[in-house]
Amino acid sequence: MKRVVISALLAACLAQATVQAVAQTVSDQCFAIGDIAGQVASWRAHKKTRAQALDQATKYYHDDADRQTFAAIIEKIYAPNAPRMTPDQASMAFTSDCAKARKELGSAR
Repeated sequence: MKRVVISALLAACLAQATVQAVAQTVSDQCFAIGDIAGQVASWRAHKKTRAQALDQATKYYHDDADRQTFAAIIEKIYAPNAPRMTPDQASMAFTSDCAKARKELGSAR
C-alpha cells in the first residue's frame, strides 16, 4: 500500500514539474541561454557550420521565442569577428550578459 501511495505522489510531482517546464520558454531563463550558448560553442569547435547549427535549432525548438533566442546565439557565436570560446566560456558570457540585461530592465521600470 505504501508503494502505491509513494508512486502516486511521485507521479503527481513529476507531472506538475513537467507542466511547469512546458509553460516556460528558454528565452525566459538566463541559465538556459547560457547552456545553449555552450552547446553552440561546442558545435562550432567541432566544425559544425552555422547552417547545421540553425538546422539543429529548428529540429529541437518549436517555440518561436526559443527559436529566435537560439538563432541570436548562433549569430553571435558564428559571427566572423566573434572570438572562439570554449563551451564554458560561452555559457558564462551569455548567462552574465542575460543577467545584466534583466537587471537593467528591472531598474528601468
